[in-house]
Amino acid sequence: MELLAYIDPGAGSLFIQAAIATIVVVPFFLRSQVRRGLDRIRGRRPATTPAADGASRDNITPPAQP
Repeated sequence: MELLAYIDPGAGSLFIQAAIATIVVVPFFLRSQVRRGLDRIRGRRPATTPAADGASRDNITPPAQP
């Protein structure tokens, strides 16, 4: 008895697309952790964002109502 394996071409392209997407997304997903680690190695202080302390969030005024 001969076993024949069959993978639908659509399923094959789905696997290839998932593999490529994973390879592309991982650096974007981990870039903040990598940057933080490199900054620690280089001895730099981490950059703070203006919204990190909450001060700029309090100064936002809502848009005028028509």
